[in-house]
Amino acid sequence: MIKYGFKEFVRNIYSNIFIAVQIAVSFLIAAAAVSSVLSRTEMYTPVKEFFSASKGFFICDVTDSPKLDAELENLEEISEVIGGYDTNLYFSPSSPDLSQGLSDDRKSVNALSDDYINAYSPEMKSGMWLSQAKIENGKIPAVITENDNYKTGDTITVAHKQVVREMSPDEENYDPYNPYFYEYVENEVEIVGVVADKASLLGFSENDFLLTSTNQNNSPDFRDLYTTVNRYENIMMVVPKSEIEKTGCKIYYDGDLIVTLKDDVSEQRYQELEFYLRDFGRVFRLDEFRKNSMIYINGELVKLVPMLICIIILVVVSSVSASALSVKNRLRDYGIFYICGSGWTSCILIGLVGNILTTVLGAVLAVCATNIMTAKGVLENTVIEFGKPHFLCCLLIAALNIVISLIIPLIIMKRNTPKEILTNNE
Repeated sequence: MIKYGFKEFVRNIYSNIFIAVQIAVSFLIAAAAVSSVLSRTEMYTPVKEFFSASKGFFICDVTDSPKLDAELENLEEISEVIGGYDTNLYFSPSSPDLSQGLSDDRKSVNALSDDYINAYSPEMKSGMWLSQAKIENGKIPAVITENDNYKTGDTITVAHKQVVREMSPDEENYDPYNPYFYEYVENEVEIVGVVADKASLLGFSENDFLLTSTNQNNSPDFRDLYTTVNRYENIMMVVPKSEIEKTGCKIYYDGDLIVTLKDDVSEQRYQELEFYLRDFGRVFRLDEFRKNSMIYINGELVKLVPMLICIIILVVVSSVSASALSVKNRLRDYGIFYICGSGWTSCILIGLVGNILTTVLGAVLAVCATNIMTAKGVLENTVIEFGKPHFLCCLLIAALNIVISLIIPLIIMKRNTPKEILTNNE
């Protein structure tokens, strides 16, 4: 059957190419539709589990991070705190080896927990994200936002203050409020990747890159868990929290936080904590935060409904018309095969082989078209991409096309005798 199916495919090559082009267009349109849907949820899906708890808070516009950090550690009702971190580890944007010491342009190194690192990978200009970094030379892996001084593979010296001893009141520069002698401890970090300009970075607030005041958002949602990289406003270095802890450097929460409470916290205590934490920033309950997130997601998806309906109709009509055209071209051949001794089942299997080959050809044309558009930069400024969901959608379309191509011949053959088929297709 495979041999006869292949011969039939070659014999009707021109009509099969036309049908394959139809299928390829259906694949591309479906991929674009899937990309449109995923673009609305790609930043929500990685973080939704972080605010799924029944009780908790989203804290933003924090006024005193070190003090809030200390308070959160002392509250026994708190189950977990999730957010980005600031540190007392510093680097110089202009001096990689700190040969001139820490100058006035020094920047503090930021950190992320493994949960945030593994949840979302930002767009990279070069190199890799922290979740993929493996360094065995004792250096700390780090990524840096796009800038003019550092690139992937660079080694940068960072430093933090460490208490050496307690000073005596007789010593020069003795401070009774801070009676310690410090020295800088240096470590080396290796830049494993550069985060692209305008990329979204999870774990930090927009204030990390917006140096001008912005309007407060009274209905925060999952988008507030991200900041947008802006190379002209700031430069940020991010390392894993677990690596920072090895240096003994002070770490404290930075930016917007998700605070999860234990399940047994009473409603009265829940309200008391809400009012208390407002001394450190703006506080929203997690159920309100979830509601705001779903309102945004549903609003974006509703906008896509008309397009998705049109695409589904287009795909179904295209599959039916392609199958009908294929069957029409082969009906006379099926009648001849039947008279020569083949049953209708064998005829359909021959047609099935041809349809599978046509679908494969359509997939090849779609891949070629995609590669050409990618090389030409046509897709560069669009949300269209190709991954597992796109492949599954195209696989569904291919299966639909093959199933329809089996059903239509069965319907026609059951309603007509071989003689009628040959007579009507002379």
